[in-house]
Amino acid sequence: MMIDDQVRTGPTSWAARRVGNARAGRAGFLGALIMLAAQLIWRLNWSKDGVVQAFPEFVVAALSRLTPLSVFGSTTENYGSLAKKSLFVAVLVGITAVGYGAGIVAGRIGRRLDRGAVGRLAAGFAVAAALLLFTLVVVIPIAHLGVFATSSSYTGDILRQLSVTFAIFAVAWALLASPRLAAVGAPVPGALVSRRAVLGQAGWGVATLASVAIVGGSVWRLFNPKRRSSVTAVTKAPSVQDIVATQRARQAHPATTPTPVSEAATSHDIAALQADVALQTDPLALFTQLDADHKITPVLTETKDFYHVSKNLSDPTVDKSGWKLKVTGLVTKELSLSYDDVTQRATTKKITTLCCISNTLNGDLISTAEWTGLPLVDLLKEAGIKDGAVDLKFHCADDYEDSIPVQKGMDPNNLVVVMINGQPLADDHGFPVRLIIPGIYGMKNVKWLERIEVVNADFKGYWESRGWSDVAINQIWARIDQPGDGDKIGAGPFTASGVAAAGDRDVKRVEVSLDDGQTWADATLEPALNPPFTWVRWAYTFDAKPGKSTMRIRATDGAGQVAPQDQREPLPDGATGWPSRRIQVKG
Repeated sequence: MMIDDQVRTGPTSWAARRVGNARAGRAGFLGALIMLAAQLIWRLNWSKDGVVQAFPEFVVAALSRLTPLSVFGSTTENYGSLAKKSLFVAVLVGITAVGYGAGIVAGRIGRRLDRGAVGRLAAGFAVAAALLLFTLVVVIPIAHLGVFATSSSYTGDILRQLSVTFAIFAVAWALLASPRLAAVGAPVPGALVSRRAVLGQAGWGVATLASVAIVGGSVWRLFNPKRRSSVTAVTKAPSVQDIVATQRARQAHPATTPTPVSEAATSHDIAALQADVALQTDPLALFTQLDADHKITPVLTETKDFYHVSKNLSDPTVDKSGWKLKVTGLVTKELSLSYDDVTQRATTKKITTLCCISNTLNGDLISTAEWTGLPLVDLLKEAGIKDGAVDLKFHCADDYEDSIPVQKGMDPNNLVVVMINGQPLADDHGFPVRLIIPGIYGMKNVKWLERIEVVNADFKGYWESRGWSDVAINQIWARIDQPGDGDKIGAGPFTASGVAAAGDRDVKRVEVSLDDGQTWADATLEPALNPPFTWVRWAYTFDAKPGKSTMRIRATDGAGQVAPQDQREPLPDGATGWPSRRIQVKG
């Protein structure tokens, strides 16, 4: 017996164990790849309305919510969607690494149970079950979906997807870890390499490359989804120029014609022309010229250029035929409206500026559009709000939730929107229905709206539960479009330009400083398209002197409040401060 024990614990035995662990680990790695391929194929082809996420997305959501808020905010501001996509790829790599380790554990369990197929299958399912349980009681709740995904509208879909794909991992591991496949897949070091072993190694390589290719292709499709043309196709939809012209006519501002500029004109010539136009009495003439010279942000944003921010890697593609908008909770009469019901009642048009709370000073996460919808207050009055109501809780197709106070919801300027700039909402802008609530940041202007629930408590939504502002009132914000930071401009007349906004409080003044805030002068303001709900474009013509300097601007809202000088990052209440640009004037 002593000799027997010495043999079992000798160098050869330990080497065999290491080789066995490596084989089991490799089977786990490939099993995890196969599982990921199955999950992503399901996500792209059978996920309900493109809403129900795959396992890696749940892990991404959980890690995002575990990331310190300051780190998360900084990463989002600097890298945007690239940070989210990079994290997703890292999660895929991490899952395969966990698969390798899980394979080793399953191998050890299998050796203790039985060396046959039944033992391997039992070991594979035991490890897969443990990982699935961890996912459902730890990962999913951190991802804001509750234990066993009970807080999701798609609990059954999520449980089925996870159960089936984790079972695929168990079966794949049991097959790949069989002695016959393992023997040809990874020969013992120092042993003679047979033809069968070479073919086996090639087979493992092909299977691994095929799985990587499927996962990679699926990730690319997830990052670059096809948009449905049927959602956005409308005959004779107005252009943004038509919308602006119609609105200006209502304001009794006739359209002006810019002075044509030859292709040979220099930047100095253009600046001189803008300076001449600035002397005219027509308040729109200068901005019409700046538009023609592409030296200022368009007053109304083309839909394709409208900013887009989402918690999702791939946004929902909701089927309007089965969609319903429900009003529930503390109401006297619950409502359920089809898409046709909403569109037939959507006759109100309003031009409104929307800004993301993550937008920085001089940032571009802000846009202006014409929205067509039905007043939210009409639905609330029809449903009848009961006593004790505190918040309107919004539930969306992607399980996103947010809220506003009932009093804010009764504002007649809030819209349940079905169109943007005369076109039905695109998928990435909330089709079939979204909310536009002037005066507060975009995170509360929810997309893919499905249910409005009247509740008797202050509900904290997806971002507010992480520390972002609950009231989310727009700060006074401004941007310098021209000149860009570090631009070199010629000496002589130059027109600086940009935009400023203050939610639903209008902007009545923009001041410009050419000496880093020592002295100030008033800029010319273009009449807003729909005051007080839209941004205001500003322009300031000055005589540029050779040298380096810092330009700053500060805006004042319609209530007379000047933007605070204190520069703060967007987290948690939105960015504040006086935007600046470093400029160099050539002699």
